[in-house]
Amino acid sequence: MTVAVVTGAGSGIGRATTLRFAGRGTTVIVADIDERGGNETVALARAAGGRAEFRRLDVADAVAWEEFAASVRRDHGVPDVLVNNAGILISGGFLEQSGDDWRRMIAVNMMGPLWGSRVFVQQMAEANTRGAIVNICSVGAFLPTALAPSYVTAKAGAWMGTQALRAEFAGRGIRVSAVCPGLIATELSARGTRAGADLLAEADWGSKLDRAQQLFGRSPERVAIAIERAIRWNLATVPVGLEAWAGWYLSRLSPGLLRGISGLARMPLAEKAVQLSDRVLGGRR
Repeated sequence: MTVAVVTGAGSGIGRATTLRFAGRGTTVIVADIDERGGNETVALARAAGGRAEFRRLDVADAVAWEEFAASVRRDHGVPDVLVNNAGILISGGFLEQSGDDWRRMIAVNMMGPLWGSRVFVQQMAEANTRGAIVNICSVGAFLPTALAPSYVTAKAGAWMGTQALRAEFAGRGIRVSAVCPGLIATELSARGTRAGADLLAEADWGSKLDRAQQLFGRSPERVAIAIERAIRWNLATVPVGLEAWAGWYLSRLSPGLLRGISGLARMPLAEKAVQLSDRVLGGRR
């Protein structure tokens, strides 16, 4: 590949993917709503001898996607790879999450990757070029949990949209894949919100959840490797991590069992587990 676009590249999986691609000679367009993080990723890529440039993008804005895609094509031609990684997390039960929570989640985590896929697959089709699109969909895509229902709903929609796109363009040399990570050590929890809680409780929940995620989560580089594998072998769905593989297979083999297991998790139980984990980790902060 010569040009790749990576969204949510200001940290975590997006940054790891950028550095991996840039280290192999690819020019990476670093897209993120976070200008500081995006420019830091560019600096890291360039310091390692790679080529990267930052462009601000709000993936929930369909018009911004059109303008962004047009500018990429104007300056670099049709990209070889698009990785839709940008995403947010809103914790809380179904009724705790407001209408605004649901709309924001669907706009960012579902429509974001689908809008991105649409504008760039259109470029690839019009130019009659081969390319690859990878959407980061999460184990949540097939995990019906009460802990973050809007999150898993959006990820399931993104996964299905990815499969529909793959089916339509399979014969045109455009590879489309969904990578579904389990627990990864990113800033998703730290930057996320807790529906139904006041600001103090939300901040406490986020900080504790983030500490547990950093300790128990896998390196973002694991996902970057999975993205490369998905592109190389044109894989439809690539789980990352034991829990992601377990969720994937259970969703195919016994959806009822998966729903039963997922149904055991409730926000009060999750809060107690996070608090216990935080006390156990105490001295390791």
